[in-house]
Amino acid sequence: MTLSKASLINMILSAGFVLTWSSGFIGALLVGDNNPFQILFLRFLVIVVIMSPVVIIFRKNILSVLGDFNKLKFVAITALFGQFIYLVCVFYAIKLGLQAGIVALIAALQPVVTALLSGVLLKENLIFRQWVGLGIGLFGTCFVIIGGTIAGNASSLPFWIYLLPFISMLSLTVSTIYQKKNVKIEVKLTPLMFMQSIINMIAFLVICTFQVPLEDWSGFDNWFAVLWLALFSTLGAYGLLAIMLRRGELNKTASLIYLEPPATMIFAYLWFGQQLNIYEIIGSVIALSGVVMVIYRRSHPSLRKNDLPEN
Repeated sequence: MTLSKASLINMILSAGFVLTWSSGFIGALLVGDNNPFQILFLRFLVIVVIMSPVVIIFRKNILSVLGDFNKLKFVAITALFGQFIYLVCVFYAIKLGLQAGIVALIAALQPVVTALLSGVLLKENLIFRQWVGLGIGLFGTCFVIIGGTIAGNASSLPFWIYLLPFISMLSLTVSTIYQKKNVKIEVKLTPLMFMQSIINMIAFLVICTFQVPLEDWSGFDNWFAVLWLALFSTLGAYGLLAIMLRRGELNKTASLIYLEPPATMIFAYLWFGQQLNIYEIIGSVIALSGVVMVIYRRSHPSLRKNDLPEN
């Protein structure tokens, strides 16, 4: 059976999208013993420099945002909750020893919690299958955490470290619900990324100023992590997202995002030797099954770009 050119392109784009979208968790592992906040500051600094031509190309869009308080507030809130708090908790949890695959799994519960809170805050009714999926997703995640402790893989980690990815997931949920509630506020993806990167760069710079002494940033490992996060995890991921959305692949793209946890687990095992025990594998399958039950719709009638989680 011969694949058509379009099918082959779709397969390559899909594979690249899953790899780049899950690469942020691997970037956190690449940070190693270095200061994650300094690496994240440099990440957004590199993004701002690379995207600086955006100021010229999209100057009208940027000026319209700067001149509109609601749009400016939209950019700031999505940057703060959708990226800054999310990244702080994810990177700090991985730095403290929590496995990247487990962090990715907990982050993948975001659409489940979003669906639950949307029903309460936005009056979006959940059907029975979604309630069942919510319970299954939470059960699977608890199974992973408790099973990991029983097997001894996480016995040296205090329980509060597991709260960090939950905080990141809740922060991302706040950002998503805010976007749903303000769906009429439209800011183009490219200038949105540029302005969010400026906000995050400043926020991480503020954190770094309180950390004395600052670490040496000149090492190869540091800059490899910075470039990995800037080029692969950010520009690569959002570039492929834009291409797939332009090709009319919105529903498929939303589904591919939920391959992020298993892709991260495979990545972390092959590159860093992070292994999952049988409890964590079974729990991950259960949790992801619950996520699928919550987010699956036959035709995705109300799915929008803003429904896609942040990277």
